[in-house]
Amino acid sequence: MGCHVDRFDGDGCIKEIVRRILNAQREAVDDCVTSCENSIEDLLSRRVRSRRNETTIPFMLICKESCKPFVGVGFVNDDRNRDRSRRRDFECIESPILRVRDFVRGSKSCVNVELLLPVGRRRDGDHHGKDLGEERGHHDHHHHKDSFCDKFGRRRIDNFRETGVCITLDLDCFCGITCLDPITPEPL
Repeated sequence: MGCHVDRFDGDGCIKEIVRRILNAQREAVDDCVTSCENSIEDLLSRRVRSRRNETTIPFMLICKESCKPFVGVGFVNDDRNRDRSRRRDFECIESPILRVRDFVRGSKSCVNVELLLPVGRRRDGDHHGKDLGEERGHHDHHHHKDSFCDKFGRRRIDNFRETGVCITLDLDCFCGITCLDPITPEPL
């Protein structure tokens, strides 16, 4: 499988890609077929070919200053029982995988994104009940144990799930973007 590098002239290519991802996602959700290059085209062409309903192009951003992937961090209130009289627990969510939600009104570079967490299966095919980002201790001995990919336990990722953790980013702070294949994230 070859490597495809998008080429753009001028500044703002990341902003333009994120804007195109958002537009493609909106069209996919609205069941329209129109027009990262490969992921955007794939999101739209898969819907025509197979009637699959992918709604999201997950992506990762590369920070300008460090040339390393951006990892978003946030906390979510874990009050599943909705009992307001009990103490609320907060869970820390950390992920480099983002889903564009919308551009901030009136801004060309500030965008709201949601953190997505990977979901995988055990070798027997059953869901293992945890997001891969939470699993530790499984290392592939062919890679350095502190590699970026070890954050996800080096297991197969079948999908990503919504977290409800949204952050606002200034796209002027990034110099690169990596798009993943289109998906429909698992709900909270």
